Amino acid sequence: MTDITQLKRALEGKALEVAEYLLPHGVRSGREWCVGSTSGEPGNSLKVCIQGAKAGTWADFASAGEGGDVIDLWCQVKHRTLIEALSDIRVWLGMETPEFEKRDRAYRRPERPKCTTPKSAVLAYLTEERKLSTEVLRRYQVGEDGRTIVFPSKLPNGDLAFVKYLGIDRVDGKKKTRVEADCEPVLFGWQAIDPEAREVTITEGETDAMTGFDYGFPALSVPFGGGGGAKQRWIEAEYNRMARFETIYLALDMDAEGNIAAEEIANRLGRHRCRRVALPKKDLNECRKAGVGPSEIAACFANAQSLDPPELMRPGAFADAVVGLFWPSNEREPGYRLPFGKVGDKLVFRPGELTEWTGASGAGKSQLLSHALVAMGQQGARVCIASLEMAPAQQLRRMVKQAGNTDRPPEPFIREIVTWLDDWLWIFGLVGKTKVERLIEVFEYARCRYGCDVFAIDSLMRLGVSSEDYEGQEKAVFELVSWAVGSGVHVHLVAHSRKSDRSAGYAVPDVEDVKGTSEIASNAFNIIGVWRNKKLEDELRVASEAAEKGDPGAELNLADLRDKPPVMVNIAKQRNGDWEGKFGVWFEPTTYQYRSSHDDRFGKKFVPTAAAREAAE
Repeated sequence: MTDITQLKRALEGKALEVAEYLLPHGVRSGREWCVGSTSGEPGNSLKVCIQGAKAGTWADFASAGEGGDVIDLWCQVKHRTLIEALSDIRVWLGMETPEFEKRDRAYRRPERPKCTTPKSAVLAYLTEERKLSTEVLRRYQVGEDGRTIVFPSKLPNGDLAFVKYLGIDRVDGKKKTRVEADCEPVLFGWQAIDPEAREVTITEGETDAMTGFDYGFPALSVPFGGGGGAKQRWIEAEYNRMARFETIYLALDMDAEGNIAAEEIANRLGRHRCRRVALPKKDLNECRKAGVGPSEIAACFANAQSLDPPELMRPGAFADAVVGLFWPSNEREPGYRLPFGKVGDKLVFRPGELTEWTGASGAGKSQLLSHALVAMGQQGARVCIASLEMAPAQQLRRMVKQAGNTDRPPEPFIREIVTWLDDWLWIFGLVGKTKVERLIEVFEYARCRYGCDVFAIDSLMRLGVSSEDYEGQEKAVFELVSWAVGSGVHVHLVAHSRKSDRSAGYAVPDVEDVKGTSEIASNAFNIIGVWRNKKLEDELRVASEAAEKGDPGAELNLADLRDKPPVMVNIAKQRNGDWEGKFGVWFEPTTYQYRSSHDDRFGKKFVPTAAAREAAE
C-alpha cells in the first residue's frame, strides 16, 4: 500500500489539479489558488500554493491558525477523517491497494479478559515503581487480574485483537508473561492514538509505550520485543494501518536487539519515514525511573536520526576534503535544461526518462554532465549522483569550480558553494562497482526521503556488468529506465562509445556509436554524444607557440582557430522532443565550464548572491 508520504508527494505534484478539484469556484492568481474558505465559495481569504517548493500548502487568512498541507486541505474540504481522506486520495490518484490471491490467515479474537482497573499492588507497581500516571493507565485501558497486569491490544476500531499478561512478581529474577494463543499479533496502544495523528512512536514494551505517552509522545509497542524475523511478524498485520503516518519514531531499546528491530521495521515500513531515537538510558521507562525530564526526551526526539542507507551522503560530509584538494593542509595552497543559450528549450530532461551521455574516453562527457547538473541544481532540481569512477571529494571539487566559475577559490567561498550544493545535492558515496539493484534501492530512498528528481550514474560499466555481457547491459539499462518511468524521475547514464571507424569529418558519436548491445541506445529516451576535437587543440597549441615567438600572421591564425569550438555535442536522440542536432561548445580548463556561441565568454556563477538568497528566504 502506498503510504501517506508517497500520496502527499503525488498530490503536491498535481497541486493545481487538486485545488481545482477540491475548490472549483476558486481562481488562480500567480502561484496561488484563491477562494473564500474551505466551504468553497468565491473569495480571496483562503490561498493554496500551487507551484514551487511549497506546493499544496494552504492558509485561511480569515481564520487565524487554519491551514496545513495538501492532505489537511482534503480532510477539511471533504469533511473526511485522515483514514477516509487517504482512501479517497488513493482512488483519485489511481493508486488503489493491490489485491493478492493469498488467503488471509484467520485469527482468533480473544474473549474480553476478566480484570478490573489497576489497584492495590498492581497500581503501586505501575505508578510508584514504573512512574506511570493514572491517566495513561486509563488511556491505554490497562487492567489487573490479581498480581497480573493485563495489556489489551485493540484495533483502531475498538475490536480486541490480542492480550498480554505480565506478572508483577519475578520468578528467578525473570518476568512472567503469557499471551492469548492464536490471536492476531498487533501493536499495543491503538486505543490511545489520535485517529488524526500523522506521527507515532514505536517502543519495545508496553510500559515504554505508556511512558512515551506520559512524555508527550503517544506510542505503540511491538508485541514480542526486539530482534528480527518472527518477532516482527506484527508488520504484516499492521502494514496498512501504519500507512497513515508520515513520521514513525523508533524509540526501541538501546541495545543490539533494539537496533536489529529498528533496521527491520524501517526496511519494511519505509526508511524515508522512520527515525531512530537515541535515548540516554536503555529504554523510555528506564529514563522515567532515572528522573530524565520531558525536555531532555523531547530533545532526543527532535534529534532522532533518519535511517539513511550508508551510501547516501550529503556534500557537507566531504567539505574538508574538498577544501584540502584546493588548499593542501601543509601550506593551505590553492587546490533540467542544458546551461547553453544555443540549445535553450530545444532539449528538455523530462521526468520519467533516461538520458545516455556517450563519447570516447577523455572526450569530457562526465565533465559536461557535471556542468549540466550544477545548472539543474540552480533550476531547482534535487540531484543524487553515483560517480562510481571518481571519489566524492574530487567530484565535488569539479562541481565547486563549475558552480563558482572560478579556478582556485578561497576557503570561505568553497564552503559557501558546498553549503549551496548541500541544499540540493546528494552523493552515492562509493567508488568502484555496485549492483544496479542496490543503486536503485538507494536512489528510491533519496527520492522518497529527500525528493530527489534527477539522478546521475557514471558509468554503466561500473554496475557490475562486463563490456561483453550484452544481456546484463540490457537488463541493467532496462531496470533503470523502468525505475525512472515508474518513479517520475530523470536518470542520466554515462555509457562509453565504441571506437569510430569514420576517418573524415567530425566523428561525433551518434546513436549507433554507444558501446555494447544496441538495446542500450534503444531503451534511452535521449542520447547525447560528446566529441573532443584533439586535432584543433593541437593546432591551437602550435599557433599559440608561434604567436609567442612573434611569427608573422600567427595572431590572425590563432584568432581564427579560437573561433572554432573544440568540443561538439550531438543531441542524437530525443524521443519526446522535436529537435535533434549538433552544436559546438568551448571549454574553459580553469573552471571546467563549457559555453556555446550564445553564452557569456567569461562563464557563469551559479551560486546565488547573498542578496538573492535573502530575497528567496
